[in-house]
Amino acid sequence: MPPTPEPVSDPPTNPQFAFAELIPHMVWVARPDGSAEYVNRRWREYTGMTLAEVAARGWAETTHPDDLDAARVGWFAAVRSGEPYEVVFRFRRHDGVYRWHVSRGQPERGAAGSVVRVVGTCTDVDDQRRAEGAVRASEAQYRLLFEANPHPMWVLDPVTLRFLAVNDAAVARYGYTRDEFLGMTIADIRPPEDVAPARDAARRAAGWNSGRVWRHVWRDGTVRQVEVSAHDIAYSGRPARLVVALDITDRRRAEDALREREQLLRGVIANIPGGVFWKDRDSVYLGCNDLFARNHGLPGPDAVVGKIDIELGTTPAEAAAFRAADRRVMETGEPALDVEELLTRPDGARLTLLTSKVPLRDAAGGVVGVLGVYQDVTERRRLEDQLRQAAKMEAVGRLAGGVAHDFNNLLTVITGFGQLARDGLPAGDPARPLLDHILKAGARAADLTRQLLAYGRKQMLHPQVLDLGALVADLGVMLKRLIGEDLELALDPAPARVVADPGQLSQVVMNLAVNARDAMPAGGRVAVRTREVRRDAGQASDGAEVRAGRYALLEVADTGCGMSDEVKARIFEPFFTTKGLGEGTGLGLATVYGIVRQSGGHTEVESAEGSGTTFRVYIPVADTAAPPSGERPPHAEAPARGTERVLLVEDDDEVRGLTARVLRAAGYDVVVGATGEQAMAAVVGGAAVDLLVTDVVMPGMGGRELVDRLRAVAPGLRVLYTSGYTDDAVVRNGVEQDTVHFLQKPFTPAALARKVREVLDADR
Repeated sequence: MPPTPEPVSDPPTNPQFAFAELIPHMVWVARPDGSAEYVNRRWREYTGMTLAEVAARGWAETTHPDDLDAARVGWFAAVRSGEPYEVVFRFRRHDGVYRWHVSRGQPERGAAGSVVRVVGTCTDVDDQRRAEGAVRASEAQYRLLFEANPHPMWVLDPVTLRFLAVNDAAVARYGYTRDEFLGMTIADIRPPEDVAPARDAARRAAGWNSGRVWRHVWRDGTVRQVEVSAHDIAYSGRPARLVVALDITDRRRAEDALREREQLLRGVIANIPGGVFWKDRDSVYLGCNDLFARNHGLPGPDAVVGKIDIELGTTPAEAAAFRAADRRVMETGEPALDVEELLTRPDGARLTLLTSKVPLRDAAGGVVGVLGVYQDVTERRRLEDQLRQAAKMEAVGRLAGGVAHDFNNLLTVITGFGQLARDGLPAGDPARPLLDHILKAGARAADLTRQLLAYGRKQMLHPQVLDLGALVADLGVMLKRLIGEDLELALDPAPARVVADPGQLSQVVMNLAVNARDAMPAGGRVAVRTREVRRDAGQASDGAEVRAGRYALLEVADTGCGMSDEVKARIFEPFFTTKGLGEGTGLGLATVYGIVRQSGGHTEVESAEGSGTTFRVYIPVADTAAPPSGERPPHAEAPARGTERVLLVEDDDEVRGLTARVLRAAGYDVVVGATGEQAMAAVVGGAAVDLLVTDVVMPGMGGRELVDRLRAVAPGLRVLYTSGYTDDAVVRNGVEQDTVHFLQKPFTPAALARKVREVLDADR
């Protein structure tokens, strides 16, 4: 509002107008010629003029020039007729601003009946006229929007729900004419089943209602989905409802199709047998599948979105590697396929992932992020490592067996002729001590080859049903002496029946105890216990495939220095040792490995540097009903001499010469052959043979084939097999049976003579 001027001092000359001074509206009195007779205080303040100024300068001073003619016409018409008048014109305010006013005058007649003065008022209607103008403009615009709107619109009676008006779009879209619409209700464009709920919704609605979807029926019977918005208005002076109808049928179909595609895509992503993720250019996760979230120890994708790798619990090094890989893909625009990555979960578990990443592009082809998929190959890598380890162990085992086989032939000759030479010397001969040293070294070499055979699972076993707990208890004194007085030994043997070679199993216990002792040079504790336990299927530390079932457990635990993962991965390899030069052969745990595996068991190792080591040997529990196959009835020591004919078949010249010499010295008639074919020729040629002594493995015809062919000619032929190792079908299929006799190389002359006599006397 403009500032109000100081009151203009012009006191009235006529007391009868004193009341008008108190009225807050402009009051004026004019003579028939238009000259001012009186203006009240409000008029003077509004115009800033005194009565004298108005009287001197006239009304034109305060009237807009464009409105003077209309004002004069109204004035003189009122004076002539004596009737009240009203005229609208622009009136000037004291600050020079013209505003619209309504001036109303009432002529006053004198005694002669003519108009002697006009009394009137001026009212500021400028704001009202502006508002009315805005309303008129709004109404015009509203009508234009209604008629020109591309979407169907109509006006409804809120009670009867009849159409009061429709726009051109409604006519064009629905197919009804305007006159048809005006004779219909909203129910006429609804399917019958939608009429009642639609009517109730329309009558309950008040104010503006937006986004309600209904089905509408076009004139041709087509049913469409329509999103309806409504607003309460006044129409022709009465309440009405303006409705806008948006046909969303095609949009809904597109949305349904998009939703189906999204559901299909989500289903595909959710069921991909691998992790799926996508990130923006800052390596912030935009989404992932459930498997990705689970691999990170999180409940679902929502816990991943918006985070970066370091916030998901990965190590800083891994997070940096992931980000660098993302950046390479986004900067080059080239995919990175089958890259092996390591992921550490929040719980500390380490996963090996085979990851492929491709650039994520927008519609314009710009790189906006990276899309990745991966396979968790942790188990595969573990199995591959175990397979490689098993293959290496098997290869080393074959090598060890082959070396032991050839070496045992040499040892047989060395110790055999050494023994013969020693026995042929008088007691005081100075050469006897020298030969004793040779024989002692041979015995040590034979022990070494036995360990190699044990590792390669090619040694001869004599299994029997035994109590593992009782075996450990019986070894108590020996174990204490073995580990020394400075170490504490704790035995906890519980019954556990197994089928195993007691001598070999004793060696397992002692080798593990020695390993524990060597891990505690400053003292400590060795605990040995046995139990029967149940195991689930799985993989053992030594690479064995574990079958579910009951096992006898031998556990040897120490409080020593422990092992690193690198050392633990190689402990069963022959000749691998962490000890100094000359402090060990590296065959102790390799021997344990071979004996346990040959006995049908497996070994677990638990160790950490500084935290000691625990070895757990598992051997299948024996069926208590199984016969003690290893037990043989005792018999009296037979004389080691005889006169029978022995057919000796051995491909090694030195071993063959030694064996023939020993047997002849023991009184036997010996027929020799270097091959199986020579032996066949001797028998077929008519030689009567009481015993066949044959090596198992020979070039050409092996020992088992030779026996089968000779027994076709001589069914009752007795046989004694010899071999430097036992990985042969003869041994696997028969040596463990009582009907097959076997002599392990290297053997002494006395052992050979006793075994030959034992075989010849076995069936008598």
